[in-house]
Amino acid sequence: MNFLHLLSSEATHSITVHCLNTPMWGLNKAGGQKTSVSFQGWNGQIFKANTLLEPKVLMDECMFEDGSWHKTQFFFHTQDTNQLPVVQVNALPHLKPGQQHFIESGSVCFL
Repeated sequence: MNFLHLLSSEATHSITVHCLNTPMWGLNKAGGQKTSVSFQGWNGQIFKANTLLEPKVLMDECMFEDGSWHKTQFFFHTQDTNQLPVVQVNALPHLKPGQQHFIESGSVCFL
């Protein structure tokens, strides 16, 4: 990883959260509260909503609680290559009966 970090000027990473009746980002039905996961990068920095390190949300369908599987796609792009890849997903919602989710880590590219 150190070799990739040293020889690269930017990095990207995509993460998809597949969800069943489980909001991951944005507003949920119950009182309109903001629900958002956060992500820890390689160097320990946290990517989360309303910060300079907020990930780009390409798609947010997890807000739909209709009994079908949906997904929320996150995209990370940085010129500080030590921030990627994402190594941990934090603040996942507590699951209630009828809720599920799983995380799919996509490609990490060093440019």
